[in-house]
Amino acid sequence: MKKNILIVTLIALICIGCGREERGKLTQKGKEIHDSWYKASKMMIENDVIPMFHLDVWINTDNEDLRRHIEDRYFPYYRIREEGNDVFTIYNGANKMFTINTYGKSLRADGSNWLVTKNNAYIENHGDLPIFYNSYSEGEKMHISKSNDQWLIQMDSTENNGCYCNLYIKSLANEGVLLFSEKYYTLSGNGMFIYSQNGLIKQKFDITKTISRKEKYEFYFSEGAVELETQKANYENIPIKAEYLDKNSFRITYQNITETWEYWESSSSY
Repeated sequence: MKKNILIVTLIALICIGCGREERGKLTQKGKEIHDSWYKASKMMIENDVIPMFHLDVWINTDNEDLRRHIEDRYFPYYRIREEGNDVFTIYNGANKMFTINTYGKSLRADGSNWLVTKNNAYIENHGDLPIFYNSYSEGEKMHISKSNDQWLIQMDSTENNGCYCNLYIKSLANEGVLLFSEKYYTLSGNGMFIYSQNGLIKQKFDITKTISRKEKYEFYFSEGAVELETQKANYENIPIKAEYLDKNSFRITYQNITETWEYWESSSSY
């Protein structure tokens, strides 16, 4: 009797192990496609957009202590230079990273519309990032303008090799005069990224439910949803939906199959 119980227990453990091995494999490809969008979007927002709000305070304050605080905390390895005619540049050593035309207005002012041009001196793109991150002299061009209590981030396809976006960002953390003192925000909107991987791959995205980042060490977003449609020439469209359930898990729908992933199952490269 004991021997039979032992055999049944072993079979049960083996079956549980099999189930764990299979878990997530049915939507693995959909998750990888989602991760490429997430990586690019996060890089653009947190590395390229949010620093512009810190620069805005630096430009528009006469308080030297505040300027030093901004430089030490947000631009510790950079140099900010005013080129004249409301144009500023940010350097990393001798390498120009950004050129910003403020057109004489603070980002906090109604009617503001900054043009931000990024130089891609340090980015090696192996196809896992959109083509506006390629290593040519001028990369992405973004327009940032105030829209009520949030900001519109626009990329025009004519300025970004076919890539475009219309995204609204709103800060969820303020510290005195500084917006985005932490990288907590909501994001909504849509657009299209184009990748170069043995031919061009177009990836349209639509944030169908406002997404948000509310905690410092969140792996993905904590709530919201995005729908992706990816297409390579002569291939069928691949529709994918990602739903962020909480700070620990998200749900991927791919080829009419829906699976829930825990964030710890995800690649650390993202």
